[in-house]
Amino acid sequence: MSRFRRTRRYNVIMKTLEQEKVELAAEIFKGFGNPIRIRIIDALKDRNLRVMELAELLGYSQPIISQQLKILKSVGIVRKIKEDQSYQYGLVNDHFSDIIKCMRGCLGT
Repeated sequence: MSRFRRTRRYNVIMKTLEQEKVELAAEIFKGFGNPIRIRIIDALKDRNLRVMELAELLGYSQPIISQQLKILKSVGIVRKIKEDQSYQYGLVNDHFSDIIKCMRGCLGT
């Protein structure tokens, strides 16, 4: 009986951990739910950039880029890096750019 309880408890713990991972993944995927954010992630695949550089590169205003970066930062896709007296943004993990690459493959582009 005692062994059954441990096994059952172990299964409950493992399901809880798995559920947390699924919820975290869903939260991260929300970051990919906007075309501007996808373009930002793609632009950051090779290097860190400032808001102004992203705005010029992507053709959006700085406030729009800042708003989208805030969302990407909140879900853990980008990080803010202090560079001298300004900030740059970069991907937290290179795998996020791999997701964009995978999407291109799925779309045949």
